[in-house]
Amino acid sequence: MIETVSNTDDAREAGSGIRVSVIIPIRNRVALLEELLEAIRAQTYPTDQFEVFVMDNRSTEDVAGTVEAFGRSVTFPVYYHLMEKDRGPVPARNLGAQKANGEILAFTDSDCRPCPGWLELGMSGFTDSISLVSGEILHKAEQEVEFFSKMPVTMEGENPTYPAANIFYRKSVFHDFDGFDVSLWYDNPFHLPIESADTDLAWRIKKGGHESAYIEGLHVYHEVEPQKPLNWLIEPTKALVVPALVKRHPELRDVILFKRTFFYKGSVIYYAAVPAGIALAIIDWRLLAAVPLLILIRALKRTQGYSPKALAIATMQVCFNVARNYVFCLTMLYGSLRFRELVL
Repeated sequence: MIETVSNTDDAREAGSGIRVSVIIPIRNRVALLEELLEAIRAQTYPTDQFEVFVMDNRSTEDVAGTVEAFGRSVTFPVYYHLMEKDRGPVPARNLGAQKANGEILAFTDSDCRPCPGWLELGMSGFTDSISLVSGEILHKAEQEVEFFSKMPVTMEGENPTYPAANIFYRKSVFHDFDGFDVSLWYDNPFHLPIESADTDLAWRIKKGGHESAYIEGLHVYHEVEPQKPLNWLIEPTKALVVPALVKRHPELRDVILFKRTFFYKGSVIYYAAVPAGIALAIIDWRLLAAVPLLILIRALKRTQGYSPKALAIATMQVCFNVARNYVFCLTMLYGSLRFRELVL
């Protein structure tokens, strides 16, 4: 079922004059959607040259009503589409791209807030040779970051994984390469849905002879999500997809892996610690007493003081970090076996 929401009949018709189409997949999170739509309202790009598609993955919250109210209050076309089934954001993005009238597709997510110059800066990056434009994803600075917060991955310069939270594609090239691959959607051992279609598409396009551009200041601000300790611990299992990606695109070994093998440089220590611990246990199990001592030293370094409460909290955090890193290492080993591609 599709419902079109706009303030004028003319805007519903041919999309004449539309240069860029914003595509937003969503399931629930209406409060965050409202924040995102207000950020779209604040764009500096001419309102007669862009449109917005909200692709609803069977929300139980009133996404349709939110989009309808917003559409009545703005001068640019806003479209709402209810997906037949919730199959995740990838099919929703693809369908939005099929319906788009613009020559450029701008993707972001419902838990993001683009900067006011997002569309203007994104469009400025396209030349005859450029087919995809990306920028930086930052956390919302006004939100408090806690130990168990889920944070966006940030880095300086062009992100080689090209996350769909902040990416622009030339529509003709997007369709030439069949859009996002819906098969790159997996369940990990904890049934957390993960996908890597955004990274895969960008690299297929780049290897197909098209160039990318990174634009300074092209910022999208991502929600800082509080998590329960258990959810925080198992979050790294989403990295299951990395070996599958590297198998498809061996070029990724040179740009995202340390020594073309390790996803995190620090992981080397955690892998090496296992045989070292076994060796100590064989020599004399009492030597394993060094482990809690090392944790205490690390905690003291974190606190830079001797407050018992601060030391207890820091010790707990160090223990959680160690456990989380081993969850990540086990995930990489499992993914390497599952996809027959060694990534540690």
